[in-house]
Amino acid sequence: MQRILRDSEIILKELKNGSIIVGEKKRETRTVSLAFAFKVGSIYENNENNGISHFIEHALFKGTQNRSSYDIKEPIERVGGTLNAYTGRTSTVYFAQVPYTHAESTMEILYDMVRNPSFLEVDISTEKKVILEEIAESFDDPVDRIYNVTLSKIWDEHYGKPVLGTIESVSTINRQKLSDYYNSHYTSDRLIFAITGNYDDDLLTKVEEMLERFPESCGMEKNFSGSMKTTKELIIERKKDLKQVHLLLSTRAPSRRDSEFEAFKIFNVLFGSGMSSVLFHNIREKYGMVYSIGSEYIAYEDFGTLFIYASTTPNNLQQLLKLLKSELKRITLHGITSDEFRYGKERLKGKLMMSTEGTLPILSRHLDNVMTLGTVESADELIAKIDKQDFDYTNEVIHKYLSGEWNISLLIPEQLDISLDANFITL
Repeated sequence: MQRILRDSEIILKELKNGSIIVGEKKRETRTVSLAFAFKVGSIYENNENNGISHFIEHALFKGTQNRSSYDIKEPIERVGGTLNAYTGRTSTVYFAQVPYTHAESTMEILYDMVRNPSFLEVDISTEKKVILEEIAESFDDPVDRIYNVTLSKIWDEHYGKPVLGTIESVSTINRQKLSDYYNSHYTSDRLIFAITGNYDDDLLTKVEEMLERFPESCGMEKNFSGSMKTTKELIIERKKDLKQVHLLLSTRAPSRRDSEFEAFKIFNVLFGSGMSSVLFHNIREKYGMVYSIGSEYIAYEDFGTLFIYASTTPNNLQQLLKLLKSELKRITLHGITSDEFRYGKERLKGKLMMSTEGTLPILSRHLDNVMTLGTVESADELIAKIDKQDFDYTNEVIHKYLSGEWNISLLIPEQLDISLDANFITL
């Protein structure tokens, strides 16, 4: 399908081999952002090869059959552009942002990266060391640590695995495993090409020819649904050399496909996003017992989770938990106020509007929509969805999810004694 929208042109097209092209033309910009994205991430792995999707992301930067690692990066950075990639649970994305005059050459480099990797033994050996260091760094980071421990307990076996893998699993990955996994997962039906900015239509014709060269599916489709597998769990992890207690509360939330998704986003942005949020104002500003505090709403196709994170000194933990429980209970019983509701809607719309000024945020938004929902929406359409949200309905959604069962996760100093039970956050 193709739609013309005011000053921009949004295109969504599926090719015969299952590949998808999504683009939004912004004629007034001087940059182009483009990406080759694959529906492959840690949810497709098992315990033995956990981390292999992320490993391949690293390996693809090491060179192709036509270009060295330097020849991949230098032409893009020479013109002021950026080149990067990321691996998540459901996708791996290779992207670049460059001046619009270099869009075609950058597209050719990205294509060569993802289609013709060299997978040299020497590069794999070196990059394995880099990834093992990355895992060690993540283990030492308290925020990463408490999230990884929590997700392994509360999410199902597919979603609960760490994206980076473990030291044990990554240590066993070799060239043959990388090559086999790449060949079975980097296929046309998993591929999305995205582009935003000031580009010519001829570029889309050329990229169609590129996408048609990818092998077709081997029949390895996602045949499972994600879920939160546990509720009301108390998770305590101990770590040496900590000065603070790191706290993570979690509960069920709407999935990306739920009709309640927009209403819950309004709640999350007013509750725990920014210095004007409920958590920041009512706990940090009033009591001064935390530096970091906020909420995060993660929504996948099949399920969603609300997280509340804070860190404090051990002496403040019990009081912090009581304050958090008090705020959650107040909102669960009485709902948010009309002023808070308006604040949430305006903040959410404003953040969306500001994201339309850059080609990279637009690219990310379109990729997320196509990956998860199989469709694409303009900023105006998304703003209209937010505007349609009703105050009473939003409070019903908030009550439904906040009154559910909560998990409590604590990362604490090794010698700290603590007395707490999983029923503490029963509202």
